[in-house]
Amino acid sequence: MNNCCCVPALGLAFFSWAFSCPQFVEFFPDPKNVSDQEGEYVEIRLDEFRADSLFVRFENKEILAFEWPEAERLVLVHDSSQCPMRKNVACGMLGKVSLPNSRESIWKAWSGVCMDSVTVPQPKPGKAIQRVGLTDEWVFVAGTFGAGDPEYELGVEEDSLLALVSELGKQGRTLRMTEIHQCPEEPMPEWVELYNASAYTLPLQEFRFCDRGSVLGNVNDSILPFQTLLVSKDTAALREVLGIPDIHMVQVSLGYLNNIEGSLRLCFRNEVVDSAFWNKGTVSCPSGFNPLTGKREFTPGYQPKSVGIGGGRTSTNASINVPINAPLTYKLSSRVASKKGAALRVRVDSEHDVMLALLDSAGRRVWKSVVSAMSNEWVKVPAQEYLGVGVGYVAFSVGEYEDVVGILVRP
Repeated sequence: MNNCCCVPALGLAFFSWAFSCPQFVEFFPDPKNVSDQEGEYVEIRLDEFRADSLFVRFENKEILAFEWPEAERLVLVHDSSQCPMRKNVACGMLGKVSLPNSRESIWKAWSGVCMDSVTVPQPKPGKAIQRVGLTDEWVFVAGTFGAGDPEYELGVEEDSLLALVSELGKQGRTLRMTEIHQCPEEPMPEWVELYNASAYTLPLQEFRFCDRGSVLGNVNDSILPFQTLLVSKDTAALREVLGIPDIHMVQVSLGYLNNIEGSLRLCFRNEVVDSAFWNKGTVSCPSGFNPLTGKREFTPGYQPKSVGIGGGRTSTNASINVPINAPLTYKLSSRVASKKGAALRVRVDSEHDVMLALLDSAGRRVWKSVVSAMSNEWVKVPAQEYLGVGVGYVAFSVGEYEDVVGILVRP
């Protein structure tokens, strides 16, 4: 028996027409940790449809008119600083329109012969409302804010970056929260430290704190392998208070962190990759803490050799329970070398190529080499040839991670 079937040409034509017209795909009416003005948005999928103008109306309110954007998506927000800085995503203003938090709402979008009319269900705090395909069914999700959700939208494929971050997340080796300061002593603003525990450069435009503010960066912003950055709503004030000019920082509207009890979730698009909570028993204000260990910590921009254990006392991601260790370990034959004695040697153990360098007493690099990944061999370090008598240093680095150990050169 032939089980094949055919779709009528008229049906395919209708599907193609409907799919190319502007469609409401996502609403975020009730952000949980920031104000509605900062967090709420409406997302419209445009695809390849082109026209002169697009009109949007919420119930009987004033019609919002937009010049047709050269983009695949249009996100409507209250504040232009909250616009997602993504390729093929345009931004428009909601103006005086406020999304209802306690009831369903009716929206229309039209351009030429195309029109989409939807009834959006009553919101849930902190949840985006995602449309399922071209149907009238809606689901509550974390939200993708300017990006398609392959689980619910037609024609959106799960890309290789999403697959990579998901796999890294299972290993506990993606972007992690390593320090939270929810109640620092004034004038220091609240801040969160993030650490890229992977060997991959990750695009900051794809990460955000779920339910809080915008993404962590623009189109070309990224965090390098094993790099640390600080996130704050006032990076100028934070940099001035810390007095450490070379710390990497990004400014994001975080809202306010509850001093007594609260939580943070870090999202890659709509997927939670890390989460943390705190209460009165975590640490006492104004101290901050490492959510991977639950212990007091104040090491801005610096990661110890063993960052911590995923799934610790303040981590709500119990499926991750692996150490976030340094990307390399090493052993020196000795920390004292003689000008006429045996050569200094080191053995490096790492899954990555490691930059090996000699630094003089002033910290200037005088020699460098690369130790190949998984070599596990003793490597000669020409300290006698390149360093004078006195103190020197051997530096090991992978990506933005660096470890330095002091040595002594004798006559």
